[in-house]
Amino acid sequence: MDSAYTLFSHSLLFVTIYVQIFLLVTLFENRRTIKNKGSLTLDRHPTVTILVPVFNEERTVENTIRSLLGLNYPAEHLKIMVVDDGSKDNTWNLVQKYKDHPQILLHKKENGGKYTALNYGIEQSDSEFIGCLDADSFVDPEALNHILPYFDTPETMAVTPTMKILNPDNMLRLMQNAEYNMGTFIRKIFGALDAQYVTPGPFSIFRRDIFSKIGNYKHAHNTEDLEMALRLQDHHYKIANAHKAIVYTVGPPTLYKLYKQRVRWTGGFIQNAIDYKKMFFNPKYGHLGMFVLPAAMYTMLGTIVFLAYALYKTIVSAITAISKAQVVGWHWDFTGFTFDWWYYNVQFTSLIGVVMTLLIVFSIWYGKHLAGVKDSKFLDILLFLLLYSFISPIWLITSVYNTIRKRDAAWR
Repeated sequence: MDSAYTLFSHSLLFVTIYVQIFLLVTLFENRRTIKNKGSLTLDRHPTVTILVPVFNEERTVENTIRSLLGLNYPAEHLKIMVVDDGSKDNTWNLVQKYKDHPQILLHKKENGGKYTALNYGIEQSDSEFIGCLDADSFVDPEALNHILPYFDTPETMAVTPTMKILNPDNMLRLMQNAEYNMGTFIRKIFGALDAQYVTPGPFSIFRRDIFSKIGNYKHAHNTEDLEMALRLQDHHYKIANAHKAIVYTVGPPTLYKLYKQRVRWTGGFIQNAIDYKKMFFNPKYGHLGMFVLPAAMYTMLGTIVFLAYALYKTIVSAITAISKAQVVGWHWDFTGFTFDWWYYNVQFTSLIGVVMTLLIVFSIWYGKHLAGVKDSKFLDILLFLLLYSFISPIWLITSVYNTIRKRDAAWR
């Protein structure tokens, strides 16, 4: 078993470091295009409708609406459509103050889930472009001006923004802040590779006519934004990324809320990947099918194998220690730690671990650079390195279990 695990773990380390190096090579090959794209100067201002699907969002919906009204975009070309999906709190009453606002449209429907609220808004809109903003997210005033220039080619049907954590005020949110900065880097590289597999709910913008071509949103295991991206890729449409378009989202403040969110995200990815399994190792889907999706699934599998093996070794060691104690009694032997400045034994796995850590740190740092973050602090990176690898297997195992049981994670 040990030899099989060694073979598997080494292959996983190879795949993981290969992915990181591949992303770096892609960055260096496209660094000029990546940095310069996204001018604030538009030849024209097309009509845009931003959908805000809400369900029990009384705490955040007003700030979300105000952030949209603060967009630096001609008011006569921008509509904000709030679709209340049967809220049971005071959300609908709060938004009534905007009922006479010329830019804001208010609609209320029976509860059916976020995807039904989005589809309702799509059917009500006739704008050239349509987007969505979750009611716990807030846009930078220039976000839309950074996104629209990416539609300069007719093949581009969707553009995703850069997402950041709003006010990372505790350890978990700082960890998420580093994770989102690394996501900025990865999403930009995937955009350059035509391999994005999610169009995030916070402020992804679409050409309006794409929905008549490939259909509206689906339930999609409570991850309709991921399924929509895979459907776009399935039809060979392009999804670009506007790294200067900043959207702030409220990160879960507690471990339980983070766990619930990530179970939904991870489970949705696994189940949608199964639904679109035809893409895997299919050259028709380019880097997405041949590289990105297989690497993501293999990394998930590897994490579970690592955890299972660590648990197995812990149990075996405990049984051995108990058996030995029953025969000869307990003998505590503490060996002092020594360090020789003139010799350091560099093993393969430890060396690869150091290289991987450096690559992760670079990815997070460069993600900050792309988003224009002037932050020299490394506490969020440190917390990411210390915490993420220990807590992420928790929601990964739950997501795999839910997939086996054919159970969708709850939205709320």
